[in-house]
Amino acid sequence: MKAIEFSDTENMELLMEIVNLKAKLRGMYTQTGPNSSKYITLSIKLNLLMNKYFEEKAGNIISPEEIYELQCN
Repeated sequence: MKAIEFSDTENMELLMEIVNLKAKLRGMYTQTGPNSSKYITLSIKLNLLMNKYFEEKAGNIISPEEIYELQCN
């Protein structure tokens, strides 16, 4: 298994957006609870951003060919 250089592979802009959104959601949860439409919208956005981050990380670790093989099996 190869070593990963975190400083070269991390998408810091995406990570900061995720961290800021999580903090905003935490504050909204305590103020309005999880039933507000804005909270739900931001939760969906956070989920999409985290999926994007994980896909990027997987792409750095596993080649597209290996991902395709995993999906086929």
